[in-house]
Amino acid sequence: MVRVLRSKFDKVKVAKSRTLYDKHGRRVVADTLEFADGSRHEHVYFSGWGSPNASAGAVAIAAFTKDNKMLLTKQYRHPLGKMINDLPAGGIHNGETPTQAALRELEEETGYTTDKLTWIGRFNWCPGNMAGTVEMFFTKTLKHKGKPNPEEIANIELVDFNKVLDRVRRGKYIDSALIIAALLVSNKKLLH
Repeated sequence: MVRVLRSKFDKVKVAKSRTLYDKHGRRVVADTLEFADGSRHEHVYFSGWGSPNASAGAVAIAAFTKDNKMLLTKQYRHPLGKMINDLPAGGIHNGETPTQAALRELEEETGYTTDKLTWIGRFNWCPGNMAGTVEMFFTKTLKHKGKPNPEEIANIELVDFNKVLDRVRRGKYIDSALIIAALLVSNKKLLH
């Protein structure tokens, strides 16, 4: 049973918007919202991430070798104060399609490319605090092209997918894109 409640959220409009911070690919916005009942509320959120040319969208790539090894990156994540495994990922630059951004990020972060990317889903890291979505892609046709950008990536690992899934189930990975991608690949049986 679904019960529809009428409330102040029937009509929400932005009465005022201002940028609080816009440097280093991070944009923080404060919007004054006006609700149907006339009340107002200030909501602060991130509206962009990645490079200064990034829009409010991002991509992540679940990339595999022919023998079902998942390509993971290892990066230092300062808010966590440690190195973590994650996926090749990043912001969508203005004028780029999600597919173009995925191919660019895959090559920049890993030195690999592919002829075939398949869109497998999307998510938002934190809908209450961030605008935009992460578009998820899958490939199993990796081709080594060059070297990754050493400014971003500390290490690249090829990990057997069964081991990745086991680590996801045991809470060993904390990156949401990696967890969601592993579950989507498993659920959609993309490696069979």
